[in-house]
Amino acid sequence: MMFGFNQTLMVISLATLMSFSPLSAQTSAPAVVTPQEQALSKEVIKKLNEDDSVAGTEGIKSYKILFDAYMELAQPPMQIGPGFNLTTIHPKMEEWSKVSGWAESNPKMAAAVLKCKDKTINGLPYGREKLDARYIKANIVADIGVDNSLRSNQFLYLDAVDTIAAFITAECYRLMEASKAQEALDLAVAHMFVVRQLCDREFVAEKLHCIALLSDVMSNLRDLFYLYQDRITGDQYAKIGIQEIPFLRPDRSRLFMPEGDRVVSEALIKEVFTGRTGEADPQKFTDAFAQVQSKDAPLTRFGAAKRWQMIAAIHGSLDASLARLTLIYDDWWRRWRVDAYDDILSVPTQFDRTNAIRYAAVLYSLQDVATVFNVRNQLVAEVNGTAVAAGLCAYKKTFNTYPNDAEKIYTSYMRKRSDIDPYNKTLGPLEYEQVSTRKAIDADGNRVWVEPEEALLWGIGRDNADNRADRHSDDGADGDVVLWPPLKSLQRAQGFLP
Repeated sequence: MMFGFNQTLMVISLATLMSFSPLSAQTSAPAVVTPQEQALSKEVIKKLNEDDSVAGTEGIKSYKILFDAYMELAQPPMQIGPGFNLTTIHPKMEEWSKVSGWAESNPKMAAAVLKCKDKTINGLPYGREKLDARYIKANIVADIGVDNSLRSNQFLYLDAVDTIAAFITAECYRLMEASKAQEALDLAVAHMFVVRQLCDREFVAEKLHCIALLSDVMSNLRDLFYLYQDRITGDQYAKIGIQEIPFLRPDRSRLFMPEGDRVVSEALIKEVFTGRTGEADPQKFTDAFAQVQSKDAPLTRFGAAKRWQMIAAIHGSLDASLARLTLIYDDWWRRWRVDAYDDILSVPTQFDRTNAIRYAAVLYSLQDVATVFNVRNQLVAEVNGTAVAAGLCAYKKTFNTYPNDAEKIYTSYMRKRSDIDPYNKTLGPLEYEQVSTRKAIDADGNRVWVEPEEALLWGIGRDNADNRADRHSDDGADGDVVLWPPLKSLQRAQGFLP
C-alpha cells in the first residue's frame, strides 16, 4: 500500500455540482486581503489551538522532540517520494548500503522517536504565530489561512513526517540485519505510537495522510516479524501482541472524527453573508468561491462568477446555513460512534441529502468526512492483524509450528479482543487457517504462493464476503485483506517487487 505524499491530500466535496478544488488544497490567495479576513484567520487558528489535540502542557507533547531531531537529520540518499519511502525500503534494495549508512549516521533521530513514544499528543500548533522561526524555515508548519485567506490551507509538516518514517524503516531493518532485534522492535513500536499521535490531528487531510501512514507502519512491522523469525524470540513477539499493539486504540471511541474542517467551514460561511440581514452577499460569494473553482482553468472564471452570483440569490440564510452545517456534522458524529454496521449507516448521510444549490457554500466549504470511515476500518484491520500475527509467531516459536486454530494463541500470546475483523458485520474474528496445500493469492496484478504449513490470516473486505483470501486488496474494496503472511514479503521473494 502506498501512502499519499502530497501534504494536502483531500476529498472533493461537491464534484456532482461543479468541478471544484477543495478548500484545503494549495490555492491562489486573493489579490487583496482585508483586515476582516486577517482577523478571521487569527480567530480560527486560536480556536483550533484550543482543541485537546494541540492544547495542554508541553510535557505531554512530542512535536518539539520529534521535529528538533528532524531538523538535524542528514538529507536522505534519495528524495522521499513514490520511488523511495517507507514502503520501498528493505535490505535487498539496490541502494541499501547508502540507505543503511544514512540510518546508522543519524542516531539522534532514532533516540527522539523512542523518547516520544509515551507522550500523549503531537501538539504541533496550527498557524505560525506560536512556532519557532526554525520550524517555519524548515516548513514544519500546519498553515491555516495562507496569506490570511481561509480558502488556502497547507500541511507542509507532513513531508517531515514522511521523511522520519523512511528513516525509521531503514534503521529498523539495519538493526535487524545487525542482529539487534530488541533495539529494532523497540524503535518500530515507538514509531507506531508516534504516528498514532498524528492520527489525532484535526483536519481530514491530516487524518487521511497519517492513518494511511500508520497502516504502512503496521505492514512494515509484520514484514519484520516474517523476515526475522530466526532473530525474534517468542517472548518478544508476545510482548508486542499483548502489551503494545492493543494500546494503539484506533477504534471509534479513541480515534476521533476530524473537527478542524468544521471550524474553518463555519468561519467561511459567516464570511460570505452580510451581518445585518443574514443574506448571502453576491460579491463575497464570487470572491470566495469563483477564484478557487477556476484555479485550474482560468478561462472559466467568468462563468464561475456568474454561477456564484446566481447561487447567492437563492442560497439559504446565514442561520439556515449554520444549522445545516451542524446537522451534517451531528449526523457524521452519530455514525462515527455507533457500532459497525448499525442500521443508521445504511441511510444516506445529511451531507449527501443536502441541496447542492441552496446550501452550496456549506457543502463546498466542507471535506466529506465519510472517506475517513473507510480508512479507519482499514487501519483497524491492519492493527488487529498485526497483533494476531505477533501471537501466531509467538506460538510458532514455542511449538515449532503454527496453530491449527487461532483461539490457541489467545491470552498467552495475544489479547482476544485484538482478534476482530472490522469488515465482518458480526465483528467476529479475522479468518484464519493453517495452509495444508500450496495456496495462490492474487495481489496487485501478481499471483503469489503461500506454502503448506504456513499461517494464513485475512479480513473479509468491504463486500463482507469471504473469498478465502483468493484475492487481496489493501483497502478491502476488491477482495479480502490478507494480513499474514505479509504479501510484500512474498512479492519480493518471488520476484514481483524490487
